[in-house]
Amino acid sequence: TRSLKSVQFGAQSIDLSAVEQLVDTGQTRALADALNYARERYMDGKCLSEILDLVDEDLESNGLDVLSSRVNGDYVRFRRFELAAALNRLRTLRLCSG
Repeated sequence: TRSLKSVQFGAQSIDLSAVEQLVDTGQTRALADALNYARERYMDGKCLSEILDLVDEDLESNGLDVLSSRVNGDYVRFRRFELAAALNRLRTLRLCSG
């Protein structure tokens, strides 16, 4: 389940209640799909800044529709800072060491 302040990522629930910039459930929905998108494409030992850059580039080039194969008309654009906040709260995330 997804609400304004939490995202379910596999078996893990990510608490986003401290991320005050999230003001619309469409942001959280897009953020949840961005986590899956990043996991499928970029979470292979890359540094956090690299992952954020790559997802940002994809969003700039292709729009929010790139996040899911499903048509989703209620996404709201989040900033890279919100994606970074969600990734930082992901206990299972393994990033580069340098």
